[in-house]
Amino acid sequence: MFVNRITGVGSLRAVSGVILLAVVGGCDSASPTADHSASSPATATRAITTTPMVSAEQPDGPTMTPTEIKDSGTDAIATVLAGRIDAGDMDPFQPGEMAFMLSEMPDEGHAADDPDHADNCPFCAHRLKNAPKAIVQFRGDDGKVLAGDPRQTLGLQKGDVVYVTGSAQYNPAVNTVIVDAASVFRKSD
Repeated sequence: MFVNRITGVGSLRAVSGVILLAVVGGCDSASPTADHSASSPATATRAITTTPMVSAEQPDGPTMTPTEIKDSGTDAIATVLAGRIDAGDMDPFQPGEMAFMLSEMPDEGHAADDPDHADNCPFCAHRLKNAPKAIVQFRGDDGKVLAGDPRQTLGLQKGDVVYVTGSAQYNPAVNTVIVDAASVFRKSD
């Protein structure tokens, strides 16, 4: 896993920047599972496909945020992770791989009536800035990240709110949650 390759970097800020670059910058691009023929996001479809990786309904039961997974420790846990597909100014999709990055969403109960609240509230901005990112990866039976593009295969795009079912583990060296995903549900606009 690419996260383990960079744990020797000194500062957490540098490590977080490196992990973002590694995830969206094409780390392991020489991998035999990489598909470099993926089409551009402009040709992506919003249709939900029939792949078993796409859930037609929001998963039942409690959901967790990347911060809640971080707070639960470093052991892998089965969970439903809620988040927004986002990596800031960078592309949240790993080129040629069924992988993407999630950011924590603002707390639903805190000023839910104001869609711009998280941008204007210092408390919310601080909490979201310090929340770990989550790297969602769909793996094959061989344990390698599947080749493909989640935008075409799963009908996803940057900014979508999703619920990912799978196994999640916090990596404190890079302040990142790694999710081995089984399925994803995209919340309608």
